[in-house]
Amino acid sequence: MDEQRLERALRQGPPFAAGIVPSLTLDEQPLVRGPVGVGRLVLILAVTALLLASLLAGLATLGAFRVQFPPVSNGWVAFVADGDVYLERAGVAARRIIGSDTDGLSQICPQFSRDGRRLAYGEADGTAQAGYHDAALVISDLDAAGNASVSLRIDVGGTFAPPCATWSADGRRVAFGVPRTSPINPDRSGAGSEIWVVTVADGHVDVLPELLATDLEWSPQGSHLAISSGQADPVRAEVRDGSLRLYEADSGETRTLVGPSGVGSLTWSPDGSRIAYQRGGSDGGGMDQEIWVIRVDGSRKYLLTQRQFGSIYGAGPVWSPTGDRIVYQRMKSAGTEAHDVVLVTPDDGSEVVLPDLRLPEDAATVSWRPDSVTWSPDGKELLYTAWVSGRPGRALIVRPLDTRSDPAVLRDGVTGGSENRSWGRVPDE
Repeated sequence: MDEQRLERALRQGPPFAAGIVPSLTLDEQPLVRGPVGVGRLVLILAVTALLLASLLAGLATLGAFRVQFPPVSNGWVAFVADGDVYLERAGVAARRIIGSDTDGLSQICPQFSRDGRRLAYGEADGTAQAGYHDAALVISDLDAAGNASVSLRIDVGGTFAPPCATWSADGRRVAFGVPRTSPINPDRSGAGSEIWVVTVADGHVDVLPELLATDLEWSPQGSHLAISSGQADPVRAEVRDGSLRLYEADSGETRTLVGPSGVGSLTWSPDGSRIAYQRGGSDGGGMDQEIWVIRVDGSRKYLLTQRQFGSIYGAGPVWSPTGDRIVYQRMKSAGTEAHDVVLVTPDDGSEVVLPDLRLPEDAATVSWRPDSVTWSPDGKELLYTAWVSGRPGRALIVRPLDTRSDPAVLRDGVTGGSENRSWGRVPDE
């Protein structure tokens, strides 16, 4: 298994068994299609008002793969290089704020709280190549100059990759998956895997047992955590679920919003009333994936995408901050690593397939392949983590929605996928 496929397997979690997608019920009718709307571009994490680009955080092991971004951002970018966390912004050179050349630790998944005052990241001894142990979730306070000081450490242990946490909108909590199941072996029991919800003020941990998280995302308002998860099948002793659940942190109650159907990733609408989710019988490599939308109260569920597709890269669907588009990635054809980036309108299902990404200096034969794509906070740009076949490494590329502006490389030679970087705002003095 090559590096990109292994990273993808760690991001996506275990494949779900074919044949578990239930037949449509009366409230699951396909959406009536309208005319194709004007396309808008998309990208991973929050961007700055200065660069108007966005970056994501967190090596997507299991759970919490999408970073919440601040509604306003003025420039700080946290990213991972060689297992350490760096900070930079326009006009200020990148500098390492977490880690050293000799500490033997790997840090991943830096993620800003919405107010930009704190940074959560995963940490463990060792490396992905040599093996991890003694994982922990660390939260550091940041001052206006970007200096970090550890304020909370939650020891997780284990021999899996460091956790990748997601912040609640109010900054009171973080949640992450603890995958005590092999992320690349779907036939191993999911028993023992957990989701941890941490109250930042006192470090209290609420454990949601027997859940193998494939995606976690907090509601834009309130204390609801949406969970896509495989759960141990008590008969087969295998991961045979893929449900969508809602956990209410204040009450501690969990309810199932979508039953077992191979749900693997999700995204909230900006107003918090709906969730779009990707589901299918395979782990994404089969051409059986679909995107559905459901109201949080369960009152309506409908098929959004016009056809089934495959997707071995990407973070699943990502709702735009303006609420009028959802971006997702799909394979151009079965058995290829090349993906299209697609914008779909959640209210009428119309789609726009974006042209392949090329930089102004590229030869006509060069085409960047998107590893993941998401929105800028204002919805005006996309940030790609992308690569070119035969060329080592990945690059972070901003693609403006305004077609009169050219795409531009923010950083070349980045570590891992786009989930390993995050935009934040500078805390007030």
